[in-house]
Parts: sequence; structure tokens; C-alpha cells
Amino acid sequence: MAKVTISSVIDAPVEKVWARIRDFNGLPDWHPRMVESHIEDGKDATTIGCVRNFQLASGTRLREKLLDFSDQNYLVSYSILETPQPLT
Repeated sequence: MAKVTISSVIDAPVEKVWARIRDFNGLPDWHPRMVESHIEDGKDATTIGCVRNFQLASGTRLREKLLDFSDQNYLVSYSILETPQPLT
């Protein structure tokens, strides 16, 4: 299977960017295509292994699993569990 890595440089202080994206369940707060999100099983959004279930403006639902999280290293890593696209 092919592996694709996407990287971007954001011209802003890391603390400001991290404050926006650190909430694994907060996509609807800042991404215009995300309209609803919840963490399954009532887990905290920083718990490794938690699953976010979110809906796009198109009505499509996706599920992603948190693999790694660190405030110290400004790190969030996740895998795609369910999507209509052929991605993992």
C-alpha cells in the first residue's frame, strides 16, 4: 500500500496554532467543512485510543482514532477508521 505524508508550514507562533488544533474533538470550531463531532464512549479527547466521529457539511460521517497526543511536543497523530474515501 502506498504511503502519503502531507506537511505544511503555518506562518504563526506554534502556541497559537496548537491552541486551535489541540482539541481532537474541536474540528467544527475552526474547520468550515466540519459541522458536528463527538468522542465515542464518553472518553476525553486527549485519551490515546479515543475515537472521534464527525460529520462533514456534505453529510458524510468519518471516524478517526487518536494514536498519539502531546502538549509538550505539540503533537497529535491519528488514523482514519471509516471514510468513503479509500484511505486509512
